Amino acid sequence: MNNKLTYTGIIPPIVTPLTPQEELDSDALQKLISFDIENGVSGIFVNGTSGEALRLPDHVWQETMRTALAASFGRIPVFCGAIDTSTSRVIERLKTIEECGGKIAVCTPPFYLTSFGQDEILRHYDAICRSTDLEIAVYNIPETTHANILPETISRLAEYDSIVAYKDSTADWQQLQRAMILLKDKDIAVLNGAEELCCVSMLWGAGGCIPGLANFVPGLFVQLQNSCRAGCLEKARQLQEQINAIRKAIFVSGCWMAGMKGILELFGLGSRTVSQPLQAVTESQLDEIRRILTSGGVSLA
Repeated sequence: MNNKLTYTGIIPPIVTPLTPQEELDSDALQKLISFDIENGVSGIFVNGTSGEALRLPDHVWQETMRTALAASFGRIPVFCGAIDTSTSRVIERLKTIEECGGKIAVCTPPFYLTSFGQDEILRHYDAICRSTDLEIAVYNIPETTHANILPETISRLAEYDSIVAYKDSTADWQQLQRAMILLKDKDIAVLNGAEELCCVSMLWGAGGCIPGLANFVPGLFVQLQNSCRAGCLEKARQLQEQINAIRKAIFVSGCWMAGMKGILELFGLGSRTVSQPLQAVTESQLDEIRRILTSGGVSLA
Protein backbone atom coordinates (compact mmCIF):
# COMPACT_ATOMS: atom_id res chain seq x y z
CA MET A 1 0.00 0.00 0.00
CA ASN A 2 2.81 2.36 -0.94
CA ASN A 3 0.58 5.02 -2.53
CA LYS A 4 -1.73 5.16 0.48
CA LEU A 5 1.31 5.87 2.65
CA THR A 6 3.01 8.30 0.26
CA TYR A 7 0.23 10.67 -0.79
CA THR A 8 -1.29 11.82 2.47
CA GLY A 9 -1.89 14.96 4.47
CA ILE A 10 -2.92 18.47 3.54
CA ILE A 11 -2.25 19.42 -0.09
CA PRO A 12 -3.37 22.98 -0.96
CA PRO A 13 -4.69 23.53 -4.50
CA ILE A 14 -2.48 26.53 -5.09
CA VAL A 15 -4.02 29.85 -6.11
CA THR A 16 -2.19 31.46 -9.04
CA PRO A 17 -1.14 35.02 -8.08
CA LEU A 18 -1.56 37.35 -11.06
CA THR A 19 -0.29 40.77 -12.06
CA PRO A 20 -2.81 43.38 -13.28
CA GLN A 21 -1.94 42.21 -16.81
CA GLU A 22 -2.90 38.62 -15.86
CA GLU A 23 0.66 37.38 -16.05
CA LEU A 24 2.06 35.14 -13.34
CA ASP A 25 3.38 36.96 -10.27
CA SER A 26 6.27 34.55 -9.84
CA ASP A 27 7.60 36.13 -6.64
CA ALA A 28 4.17 35.92 -5.00
CA LEU A 29 3.75 32.28 -6.06
CA GLN A 30 7.12 31.36 -4.55
CA LYS A 31 6.19 33.21 -1.37
CA LEU A 32 2.83 31.41 -1.15
CA ILE A 33 4.40 27.98 -1.66
CA SER A 34 7.13 28.66 0.93
CA PHE A 35 4.46 29.84 3.39
CA ASP A 36 2.49 26.63 2.93
CA ILE A 37 5.53 24.36 3.22
CA GLU A 38 6.70 26.16 6.38
CA ASN A 39 3.27 25.55 7.89
CA GLY A 40 3.38 21.81 7.42
CA VAL A 41 1.61 20.89 4.19
CA SER A 42 2.42 17.50 2.67
CA GLY A 43 2.24 18.52 -0.98
CA ILE A 44 0.88 21.16 -3.35
CA PHE A 45 -1.43 20.98 -6.37
CA VAL A 46 -0.80 23.58 -9.08
CA ASN A 47 -2.85 24.41 -12.17
CA GLY A 48 -6.06 23.09 -10.73
CA THR A 49 -9.48 24.70 -10.37
CA SER A 50 -8.34 27.10 -7.64
CA GLY A 51 -5.37 27.99 -9.84
CA GLU A 52 -7.63 29.25 -12.67
CA ALA A 53 -5.68 26.91 -14.96
CA LEU A 54 -8.41 26.60 -17.58
CA ARG A 55 -8.83 30.39 -17.71
CA LEU A 56 -5.21 31.44 -18.24
CA PRO A 57 -2.92 31.31 -21.32
CA ASP A 58 -0.77 28.26 -21.85
CA HIS A 59 2.43 30.16 -21.15
CA VAL A 60 1.11 31.13 -17.70
CA TRP A 61 0.09 27.51 -17.08
CA GLN A 62 3.60 26.34 -17.94
CA GLU A 63 5.39 29.10 -16.01
CA THR A 64 3.25 28.36 -12.95
CA MET A 65 4.25 24.70 -13.06
CA ARG A 66 7.94 25.42 -13.58
CA THR A 67 7.95 27.94 -10.73
CA ALA A 68 6.15 25.55 -8.38
CA LEU A 69 8.50 22.67 -9.16
CA ALA A 70 11.52 24.89 -8.50
CA ALA A 71 10.04 26.43 -5.35
CA SER A 72 9.32 23.04 -3.80
CA PHE A 73 13.01 22.02 -4.11
CA GLY A 74 11.92 18.38 -4.06
CA ARG A 75 10.76 18.78 -0.45
CA ILE A 76 7.17 17.79 -1.12
CA PRO A 77 5.24 16.25 -4.03
CA VAL A 78 3.97 18.69 -6.64
CA PHE A 79 0.71 17.57 -8.26
CA CYS A 80 0.59 19.19 -11.73
CA GLY A 81 -2.79 19.80 -13.31
CA ALA A 82 -3.23 18.33 -16.80
CA ILE A 83 -6.86 19.30 -17.21
CA ASP A 84 -8.38 19.74 -20.65
CA THR A 85 -11.40 19.03 -22.82
CA SER A 86 -10.28 15.86 -24.61
CA THR A 87 -7.92 12.93 -24.23
CA SER A 88 -5.50 14.14 -26.92
CA ARG A 89 -5.26 17.61 -25.37
CA VAL A 90 -4.58 16.10 -21.93
CA ILE A 91 -1.83 13.94 -23.41
CA GLU A 92 -0.20 17.06 -24.87
CA ARG A 93 -0.19 18.60 -21.40
CA LEU A 94 1.30 15.43 -19.95
CA LYS A 95 4.21 15.69 -22.37
CA THR A 96 4.86 19.26 -21.23
CA ILE A 97 4.76 18.20 -17.58
CA GLU A 98 7.31 15.48 -18.35
CA GLU A 99 9.56 18.02 -20.11
CA CYS A 100 9.34 20.36 -17.11
CA GLY A 101 10.40 17.62 -14.69
CA GLY A 102 7.02 16.92 -13.10
CA LYS A 103 6.32 13.50 -11.62
CA ILE A 104 2.58 13.48 -10.84
CA ALA A 105 -0.22 14.73 -13.10
CA VAL A 106 -3.81 15.40 -12.09
CA CYS A 107 -6.43 14.63 -14.75
CA THR A 108 -10.19 15.10 -14.82
CA PRO A 109 -12.52 13.37 -17.25
CA PRO A 110 -12.92 15.27 -20.56
CA PHE A 111 -15.53 18.02 -20.55
CA TYR A 112 -17.35 20.71 -22.57
CA LEU A 113 -19.22 18.16 -24.68
CA THR A 114 -21.78 16.13 -22.75
CA SER A 115 -20.28 13.13 -20.98
CA PHE A 116 -21.39 9.86 -22.53
CA GLY A 117 -20.99 7.70 -19.46
CA GLN A 118 -18.54 5.67 -17.44
CA ASP A 119 -17.11 3.74 -20.40
CA GLU A 120 -15.99 7.03 -21.91
CA ILE A 121 -14.23 7.90 -18.64
CA LEU A 122 -12.52 4.50 -18.57
CA ARG A 123 -11.30 4.91 -22.17
CA HIS A 124 -9.98 8.38 -21.35
CA TYR A 125 -7.83 7.25 -18.43
CA ASP A 126 -6.71 4.09 -20.21
CA ALA A 127 -5.32 6.20 -23.07
CA ILE A 128 -3.70 8.60 -20.59
CA CYS A 129 -1.96 5.79 -18.71
CA ARG A 130 -0.68 4.23 -21.92
CA SER A 131 0.72 7.58 -23.12
CA THR A 132 2.99 8.53 -20.22
CA ASP A 133 5.34 7.36 -17.49
CA LEU A 134 3.97 9.98 -15.10
CA GLU A 135 2.01 8.97 -12.04
CA ILE A 136 -1.64 9.95 -12.38
CA ALA A 137 -4.11 11.36 -9.86
CA VAL A 138 -7.74 11.02 -10.94
CA TYR A 139 -9.73 14.19 -10.20
CA ASN A 140 -13.51 13.98 -9.84
CA ILE A 141 -15.16 17.42 -9.85
CA PRO A 142 -18.55 17.01 -11.57
CA GLU A 143 -19.59 20.59 -10.75
CA THR A 144 -17.18 21.80 -13.44
CA THR A 145 -16.74 18.78 -15.73
CA HIS A 146 -20.38 17.61 -15.61
CA ALA A 147 -19.00 14.08 -15.59
CA ASN A 148 -19.21 12.12 -12.34
CA ILE A 149 -16.72 9.28 -11.78
CA LEU A 150 -18.77 6.68 -9.96
CA PRO A 151 -17.23 4.62 -7.12
CA GLU A 152 -17.28 1.46 -9.22
CA THR A 153 -15.36 3.28 -11.97
CA ILE A 154 -12.58 4.60 -9.74
CA SER A 155 -12.34 1.10 -8.27
CA ARG A 156 -11.58 -0.21 -11.77
CA LEU A 157 -9.13 2.61 -12.47
CA ALA A 158 -7.28 1.80 -9.24
CA GLU A 159 -6.05 -1.38 -10.93
CA TYR A 160 -3.71 0.69 -13.15
CA ASP A 161 -0.20 0.81 -11.71
CA SER A 162 0.27 4.43 -12.72
CA ILE A 163 -2.91 5.68 -11.04
CA VAL A 164 -1.76 6.54 -7.53
CA ALA A 165 -4.38 8.91 -6.10
CA TYR A 166 -8.03 9.91 -6.31
CA LYS A 167 -9.24 13.42 -5.50
CA ASP A 168 -12.96 13.50 -4.76
CA SER A 169 -14.46 16.99 -4.99
CA THR A 170 -18.08 15.89 -5.31
CA ALA A 171 -18.93 17.14 -1.79
CA ASP A 172 -21.18 14.07 -1.71
CA TRP A 173 -20.47 12.18 1.49
CA GLN A 174 -22.52 9.13 0.49
CA GLN A 175 -20.60 8.74 -2.78
CA LEU A 176 -17.21 9.37 -1.18
CA GLN A 177 -17.99 6.78 1.50
CA ARG A 178 -18.88 4.19 -1.16
CA ALA A 179 -15.67 4.93 -3.03
CA MET A 180 -13.58 4.59 0.12
CA ILE A 181 -15.15 1.21 0.86
CA LEU A 182 -14.36 -0.06 -2.65
CA LEU A 183 -10.80 1.32 -2.52
CA LYS A 184 -10.00 0.13 1.00
CA ASP A 185 -7.83 -2.79 -0.14
CA LYS A 186 -6.39 -1.10 -3.24
CA ASP A 187 -3.15 0.87 -3.36
CA ILE A 188 -4.59 4.26 -4.24
CA ALA A 189 -4.58 7.32 -2.01
CA VAL A 190 -8.02 8.85 -1.39
CA LEU A 191 -7.94 12.64 -0.99
CA ASN A 192 -11.05 14.67 -0.20
CA GLY A 193 -11.42 17.97 -2.02
CA ALA A 194 -14.46 19.41 -0.22
CA GLU A 195 -13.62 21.61 2.79
CA GLU A 196 -16.87 20.85 4.57
CA LEU A 197 -16.04 17.11 4.54
CA CYS A 198 -12.42 17.34 5.70
CA CYS A 199 -13.06 16.15 9.25
CA VAL A 200 -15.46 13.30 8.51
CA SER A 201 -13.46 12.04 5.53
CA MET A 202 -10.18 11.84 7.45
CA LEU A 203 -11.84 10.29 10.50
CA TRP A 204 -13.30 7.69 8.13
CA GLY A 205 -9.93 6.89 6.58
CA ALA A 206 -9.15 9.34 3.78
CA GLY A 207 -5.42 9.85 3.41
CA GLY A 208 -5.76 13.62 3.39
CA CYS A 209 -7.47 16.64 1.91
CA ILE A 210 -6.97 19.17 -0.90
CA PRO A 211 -8.88 22.22 0.46
CA GLY A 212 -8.66 25.69 -1.12
CA LEU A 213 -8.50 27.51 2.20
CA ALA A 214 -5.32 25.59 3.04
CA ASN A 215 -3.54 28.10 0.79
CA PHE A 216 -3.98 30.66 3.56
CA VAL A 217 -4.52 28.75 6.81
CA PRO A 218 -2.52 25.55 6.21
CA GLY A 219 -1.76 25.18 9.91
CA LEU A 220 -5.46 24.98 10.73
CA PHE A 221 -5.93 22.05 8.36
CA VAL A 222 -2.73 20.35 9.56
CA GLN A 223 -4.10 20.60 13.12
CA LEU A 224 -7.34 19.01 11.91
CA GLN A 225 -5.42 16.22 10.20
CA ASN A 226 -3.39 15.54 13.36
CA SER A 227 -6.51 15.56 15.54
CA CYS A 228 -8.25 13.07 13.26
CA ARG A 229 -5.24 10.78 13.22
CA ALA A 230 -4.97 10.94 17.00
CA GLY A 231 -8.68 10.24 17.47
CA CYS A 232 -9.25 13.58 19.24
CA LEU A 233 -12.86 13.82 18.11
CA GLU A 234 -13.92 16.92 20.01
CA LYS A 235 -10.88 18.89 18.90
CA ALA A 236 -11.43 17.75 15.30
CA ARG A 237 -15.07 18.84 15.46
CA GLN A 238 -14.11 22.27 16.79
CA LEU A 239 -11.56 22.78 14.04
CA GLN A 240 -14.08 21.77 11.35
CA GLU A 241 -16.57 24.27 12.80
CA GLN A 242 -13.90 26.98 12.58
CA ILE A 243 -13.17 26.06 8.97
CA ASN A 244 -16.88 26.18 8.14
CA ALA A 245 -17.14 29.66 9.69
CA ILE A 246 -14.20 31.20 7.85
CA ARG A 247 -15.22 29.50 4.60
CA LYS A 248 -18.04 32.05 4.34
CA ALA A 249 -15.39 34.63 3.41
CA ILE A 250 -14.92 33.01 0.02
CA PHE A 251 -18.48 33.79 -1.06
CA VAL A 252 -18.75 37.46 0.00
CA SER A 253 -18.77 38.75 -3.58
CA GLY A 254 -20.76 35.85 -4.99
CA CYS A 255 -17.68 34.58 -6.86
CA TRP A 256 -15.64 32.14 -4.81
CA MET A 257 -12.53 32.66 -6.95
CA ALA A 258 -12.59 36.40 -6.35
CA GLY A 259 -13.05 35.67 -2.65
CA MET A 260 -9.97 33.44 -2.63
CA LYS A 261 -7.92 36.17 -4.32
CA GLY A 262 -9.18 38.69 -1.77
CA ILE A 263 -7.90 36.46 1.03
CA LEU A 264 -4.60 36.10 -0.84
CA GLU A 265 -4.22 39.90 -0.78
CA LEU A 266 -5.14 40.19 2.90
CA PHE A 267 -2.41 37.69 3.76
CA GLY A 268 0.13 39.69 1.75
CA LEU A 269 0.75 36.74 -0.56
CA GLY A 270 -0.38 38.31 -3.82
CA SER A 271 -3.00 40.61 -5.31
CA ARG A 272 -6.74 40.26 -5.66
CA THR A 273 -6.51 40.20 -9.49
CA VAL A 274 -8.65 37.49 -11.10
CA SER A 275 -8.84 36.28 -14.69
CA GLN A 276 -11.29 38.12 -16.94
CA PRO A 277 -14.22 38.43 -17.08
CA LEU A 278 -14.35 37.80 -13.32
CA GLN A 279 -14.45 40.89 -11.13
CA ALA A 280 -12.10 41.36 -8.21
CA VAL A 281 -13.59 42.01 -4.79
CA THR A 282 -14.26 45.64 -3.89
CA GLU A 283 -12.80 47.43 -0.87
CA SER A 284 -16.04 47.01 1.06
CA GLN A 285 -16.13 43.30 0.20
CA LEU A 286 -12.50 42.98 1.26
CA ASP A 287 -13.42 44.56 4.60
CA GLU A 288 -16.20 41.99 5.04
CA ILE A 289 -13.79 39.15 4.19
CA ARG A 290 -11.40 40.53 6.82
CA ARG A 291 -14.21 40.67 9.39
CA ILE A 292 -15.25 37.05 8.75
CA LEU A 293 -11.68 35.79 9.00
CA THR A 294 -10.83 37.67 12.19
CA SER A 295 -14.11 36.72 13.86
CA GLY A 296 -13.24 33.12 12.97
CA GLY A 297 -9.97 33.37 14.85
CA VAL A 298 -7.65 33.94 11.87
CA SER A 299 -4.76 36.33 12.44
CA LEU A 300 -3.90 38.53 9.46
CA ALA A 301 -0.89 40.19 11.13
